Amino acid sequence: MSGQNSQCERVKSGAQTRFLSEIFWCLRFSRNHGTTMAMKQILSIQSAVTYGCVGNSVAAPVITRLGMQPLRVDTIALAAHPGYGINAGGSLDHADFIDILQSLNALNILPKIGSIVTGYLGSAGQIAPIEALIKSWQAARPDGRYILDPVLGDGGRLYVDAAIVATMQQRLLPLAHIVTPNQFELGLLTDMPVTDVADATQAGRKMLQQNPLLEAVIATGIANTEQGISDLKISRHDLAERRHTKRPHGVAGGGDLLTAILSCWVTDGHDLDRAFAVASDDAHNIIERSPTAIDIELFGNLQLLTACNY
Repeated sequence: MSGQNSQCERVKSGAQTRFLSEIFWCLRFSRNHGTTMAMKQILSIQSAVTYGCVGNSVAAPVITRLGMQPLRVDTIALAAHPGYGINAGGSLDHADFIDILQSLNALNILPKIGSIVTGYLGSAGQIAPIEALIKSWQAARPDGRYILDPVLGDGGRLYVDAAIVATMQQRLLPLAHIVTPNQFELGLLTDMPVTDVADATQAGRKMLQQNPLLEAVIATGIANTEQGISDLKISRHDLAERRHTKRPHGVAGGGDLLTAILSCWVTDGHDLDRAFAVASDDAHNIIERSPTAIDIELFGNLQLLTACNY
């Protein structure tokens, strides 16, 4: 983004960040028609990989490209996602994870965060400190949006501990404003069979009924009658559908990409219908340009993202 300035404030760390002697908090600014404005911030709590594009390794470049500041908390750090067949890395130390989340409150940045996104979690034990953070943030920023991407499994296969599913249902889902499950995750969280758009709509409405704060369920990769897939925005009063060509195999990180785009558009103040349409179309546009199923071809296609001020 042109015309950016940077103001950095050194913040002394205390006992909550005992593993660091000090950290630097940098709040970037952008210029808009001659006026200096604070850059919008999105807190993204999910996985990270050194090689490849899933979790925060997707969210951070997308959020930055769309002109906002990503605040990353990595729940797990891996050399690459499991699809590469390499098992290297693991969850962040639990005490350190708690310290980092608590320090966000101590840094007094919660009121500045426009949205929080949570994705892949390393353990069920990470959910309680995330819940506490979100509740503090919602008190400090009542107009903020919490987007829950329940990264639990796909294609009929659960790839996290079952305790994460149950704890997420009990403690995070009731706090969410927007949820972005895939077809498998939607069925799992609602205990309903989901095989097509009609099923997904019923399951989404059930989820909305059970969670009063929830504004919409963005269901992704739903099988449709045209042998393709649909992304759905299911709200209490309407249904929106974006239809796309189905690839022989899904692409790792596709849901993370859609959620990252959606979070930017929502944080920028766009209505959810517009945010959903752009997120679905832009994500599939990049996915279609990814030659293999193992990873999104993200960095060569970031220029395809629709600017939030479009």
